[in-house]
Amino acid sequence: MTTEQLIAVEVFATHQGVDATFVQALHERGLIRITVVQERHYLEQDELARIEQLARLHYDLDINLEGIEAISHLLERMDATHRDLHALRQRLHLYEQDEP
Repeated sequence: MTTEQLIAVEVFATHQGVDATFVQALHERGLIRITVVQERHYLEQDELARIEQLARLHYDLDINLEGIEAISHLLERMDATHRDLHALRQRLHLYEQDEP
């Protein structure tokens, strides 16, 4: 992966008005991925929306890191349940089509 596809943590933090230490704390808790290239920390572009969401929870709603971690886990479970439900509906639809 080239650095053109990455955003420096410092640039993201400045642009979004968040602390770089907050981004690092998210990484330490396993909530986001940080890529290190030549001793500089970068965020992958596909992580940006998630980080912005987590930053809004923290800065706008004043939720601490433990709360963010719990909310993130619940959102992941909801997404997985939604995907499972969608797959089951598709399978059911196939069975309904086979009936005479």
